[in-house]
Amino acid sequence: MIELTVRLTDEQLAAIAERAAALVPTGAPAVSPWLNVAEAAERLRCRKDRIYDLIALGKLHPRRDGRRVLLHRDDLDSYVEGRTT
Repeated sequence: MIELTVRLTDEQLAAIAERAAALVPTGAPAVSPWLNVAEAAERLRCRKDRIYDLIALGKLHPRRDGRRVLLHRDDLDSYVEGRTT
């Protein structure tokens, strides 16, 4: 293992921080709270069939957008934490 120590002045550290901040994109798009079945399965680390089974059992309560089945992230979290009815 190699250990490296770097000493920077406050001005150098401020310049690095300013440059790093300039590289970070601003106005990142908001993440939708709604997931389709494939995304919900990925979030719960299970197969899509399991998501459909949980819906059929009444453990998850989807919304529909036309034919699309949508699940809210909070509902998935509640299910995992055992807070569903």
